[in-house]
Amino acid sequence: MNKFKIIIIFITICCFQTSCGFHLRKPISINFGSYSIIGDNSLISENLKKQFSYGKILEEKDGNGELVIEILENNFEKRILSLAGTGQVGEFELIQTLSYRIKSKNNWSTIRKLEAIREYTFDPALYSAAAEEEKFLKDSMIDQISRSLITEINNLDK
Repeated sequence: MNKFKIIIIFITICCFQTSCGFHLRKPISINFGSYSIIGDNSLISENLKKQFSYGKILEEKDGNGELVIEILENNFEKRILSLAGTGQVGEFELIQTLSYRIKSKNNWSTIRKLEAIREYTFDPALYSAAAEEEKFLKDSMIDQISRSLITEINNLDK
């Protein structure tokens, strides 16, 4: 009877492992053989190029790709969110905005806008830690915008 229980437990564990829903991230699969990014040469463009290279989609430098992404505006803004009682800055707000349009099948889309916002507490005594946190948050905003743009491109034909 003990052997039967062990087999049942083993099968149950195997079923739980295979049904957990975990999947490795796959390269993007879009219906374009080539792409061009015009109007920008920032980290967002570099992230997009890296994502397209994973999917083996070729870059056309002259702007004649099957898919053309035109970056119209790429802005980063840092605002004071709150002040401490002594008048020093207590919190900052970071805002990354991207305005763009996409050309596929010789048709331009309307101008679209993506925005990522982050907030963080600032302590002047811990300046280097705050600077590192700001850098980390900037990178995460760029990643978020890049992923959102790739998702919109994936949904173009749907």
